[in-house]
Amino acid sequence: MQRTQVLIVGAGPTGLALAAQLHRLGVSFRIIDKHADVLELTKSAALHARTLEHFRDLGIIDRVLDEGHRVDVLQLRTGYRDRVTVDFRDLDDVAYPYMIDIPQARTEHILIDHLTAAGVTIERPVTCTGLEQTADNVIATVTTQDGDTTTIAADWVVGADGVHSTIRSLLGIEFIGADYADDWVLCDAVVDWPLPRNEMTFSGDKEGIYGVFPLPGDRRYRLAYTQNRGPDGELLEPDLADAQRAMVRTGIEGTIQSVDQFWTFNLAHKHAAHYRSGRVFLAGDAGHVHTPFGGQGLNLGVGDAMNLGWKLAAVTAGHSYAELLDSYETERHKVAQRVVAFTHLGARAMLLRGDPRRHLRDAAFTVLNATATARAKMARRFSQLGHTYRGTPLASGHNGQLHAGDRIPDSLLFDGVADRTVRLHDLVPSGRFTIILTSPDDATPELDQLREHVSALCETHPDALSSFLLTTSWHAASTADSEMPVILDRGRNAATLYGRGPVAYVVRPDRHIGYAGAPDAARLDSYLASVITTSGTTKDRTTSTAAAKEKK
Repeated sequence: MQRTQVLIVGAGPTGLALAAQLHRLGVSFRIIDKHADVLELTKSAALHARTLEHFRDLGIIDRVLDEGHRVDVLQLRTGYRDRVTVDFRDLDDVAYPYMIDIPQARTEHILIDHLTAAGVTIERPVTCTGLEQTADNVIATVTTQDGDTTTIAADWVVGADGVHSTIRSLLGIEFIGADYADDWVLCDAVVDWPLPRNEMTFSGDKEGIYGVFPLPGDRRYRLAYTQNRGPDGELLEPDLADAQRAMVRTGIEGTIQSVDQFWTFNLAHKHAAHYRSGRVFLAGDAGHVHTPFGGQGLNLGVGDAMNLGWKLAAVTAGHSYAELLDSYETERHKVAQRVVAFTHLGARAMLLRGDPRRHLRDAAFTVLNATATARAKMARRFSQLGHTYRGTPLASGHNGQLHAGDRIPDSLLFDGVADRTVRLHDLVPSGRFTIILTSPDDATPELDQLREHVSALCETHPDALSSFLLTTSWHAASTADSEMPVILDRGRNAATLYGRGPVAYVVRPDRHIGYAGAPDAARLDSYLASVITTSGTTKDRTTSTAAAKEKK
């Protein structure tokens, strides 16, 4: 029997991102896909700021930026007028204050090239046809195109095999929600379009929705619109003339010169009742599906992969107990529910058609657009920077408006010790926990004692924990213990991290805050004990946890 630590089923963006994350963190895995090759015509094109941060960690960001097309503004239009302008350039704590539009197939090819260069092979076309769980592993039955069948014993299995997930079906997990009445048309086209190329527009009128998204290449756009029906109510087969007629919904005079290919699809708003069953997990579209409002889908799946990836790595390496994996469903299920609800509300608002309430919608959009705070919140929500795990078991405490569970801001600051400009995320390793101590004033005896305590913790867990001091005080920086790195932020560019006195943060490998609050050694020890363990104990707890879940 063939063996691996993790078996990934599905080589779309979610599965490929998980593969890249696991490889980076030293986890052995296999990845299979039922398709013979990448599906060249796919729905997603938008990569938001949080996903670009993930791709930076995976080592593919430069190629994504080189191949993609930068979009600064998402424009929502109803009744042939601009209603809401979401300007991602207003984001001030991220290295990528914009979107990148790039066809999903190109994103997949970039990830595949990255994995291939690392010696990873995607096994195609191979289908998972059976799962059998034991206390120690999962026995997966896989079948090749020729009909050859073999079994793979994996410590963990991840179903990233799309909305029609075989893994979800094999587990018997309910997919909760409903289908939409409207079918959609998608195509990539050459369009003479009068709006700036840094804008994507999402328009709604009495006939339906029409989206125009800039793509790389001369006058290249992705068009997505609700499918037209004939006088008899039957769906019309789309062609260039049909796409051109439907463009009237935008209220903008554009001319479609040519179309590559049309694709029709239906949509739903659904999410899996559970993202885990024993040693098997669901990720990406296997766990949730929603409308294309705001381009959230691919990004949500990559977020699943990054969340699950570091936890699988921590458990398989023996740095964390297997119970850590329970937090995957707790955290990502809550995030996905919010996205499904948000995109459902957005699509319904845009699809009011002849409903008299559309006038109230337009008025509400106008008020929303007139409020800078509301626009800023919209930008954070669409960019997925606002996704938080507040209120979950791995989140404890807060400092001001910054709560445990939030993504740590990626402040751009000048480090007066290293004499260079640096981003905060570059100081926080993405493969381990990091303790950040912040102090707006000179060092105190209490802070000095805590620094010694934290340094000792890092020596105890050298592969799982690192630390540094972030201070605005030149005196604290110049007298700091050399065992803990010091960042001198004289410009207070990381202002949101400071309190009235010293503050401690434990930042997780995915750069979400686990602990925030008083720099108290006992509290830090308590939190770290819940997420980091010494080697030699993980296996026993892994076995007992999996066995308990099987009994359930």
